[in-house]
Amino acid sequence: MRLTAPLLIAVLAIVGAVVGYTMWGQHQKLQQERAVTALIADTTTQLRQALTAAPTQEIFSRIDGNLRALKAPRQPELADAAEHYILGAREIVRRRSTARASRSSRREPPGAHRPHERRGRRPAREAWFRTALDLKKKVERDHFDLDITLHALYDLLGSLPDAEKRLAPHVQPALLLEEPLRVQAREQAREDAERAAAELEKVRRLAEAR
Repeated sequence: MRLTAPLLIAVLAIVGAVVGYTMWGQHQKLQQERAVTALIADTTTQLRQALTAAPTQEIFSRIDGNLRALKAPRQPELADAAEHYILGAREIVRRRSTARASRSSRREPPGAHRPHERRGRRPAREAWFRTALDLKKKVERDHFDLDITLHALYDLLGSLPDAEKRLAPHVQPALLLEEPLRVQAREQAREDAERAAAELEKVRRLAEAR
């Protein structure tokens, strides 16, 4: 059966359209892969800076922006793995920033001047007791919040390798956070959490001793 000229032209047009669509799809896939890889690399750079220096709001915003910019409909597996990695990095920076701010703003526990060491009228002593009690509650609450934050940071740093394993088939290892730095940061979070718990216990003992 011989194809007529119009039918042949139609067949060639369909084949051309299919080939063109396939090539365009491959081009989009490659472009999305490059874009996601760039977001991962930048996130790692920001995370590394947050773990080796002060975790600033600028770093947090940069990683949050990377998360918002993550779009790769033709690379669903890569996009999903990248989302877990970038989200984890963002939350690590958030917890480190919160812990740093908490440590900077904490006040010394009450007890430097005990009531039997103070002399004055009874109303003044009662006012001091109320102030000391309020301060004790605040210090105790601040230490408790810091403990929660540091434990969350410890867990986030512990789960980061899971996100990196999902990315392993798609990106070069050099684009991800160095393992020694992650381990060091996690150990620091553990030590800080233990210190915060000890300080909280100290505050409670001081309050009971008054």
